[in-house]
Amino acid sequence: MGGDSMQPTIQPCELIAFADCGGKVAEPGIYVFTRNVFARPCVFIKRVEPLANGALMIISDNLHYQTFALNIDEQKDMQIHGRVVASMTMRRFV
Repeated sequence: MGGDSMQPTIQPCELIAFADCGGKVAEPGIYVFTRNVFARPCVFIKRVEPLANGALMIISDNLHYQTFALNIDEQKDMQIHGRVVASMTMRRFV
């Protein structure tokens, strides 16, 4: 995990484990997904909540980041890789 957007839940440099969810967000949770940003695929780890209209609410646990919704059209370049099931602090010795 790089970045601080999911603090305090997931700290920068923690390892995460995620389980296959069939490429869908069926229930609220923390998910790993990719989206194109400036025509390049970027990996995100965010809290995601499905909404009744098919939109997805994208939430960072760090309150310095804004929450936003992606409507169905905005999800076309989004690939859900899995739901986060664990994280682990990692120490470097080199």
